[in-house]
Amino acid sequence: MLLVALVATAALTEGQGAAGWSRPAGVLVGGALALRRAPLLAVVVAAAGTTAVLRLCGLP
Repeated sequence: MLLVALVATAALTEGQGAAGWSRPAGVLVGGALALRRAPLLAVVVAAAGTTAVLRLCGLP
């Protein structure tokens, strides 16, 4: 439970404000792949790729 709280805090906040939409979306994609027991490298690459593509599209 403590790990979930840590992940949620890191994913949803940046400094004193909200992290925007791209980081939580990346965490969600990574979490979904992890639940499906995807390889760790695939989880990390998919989460980072999702975040990068969303930021490239202009989402904060």
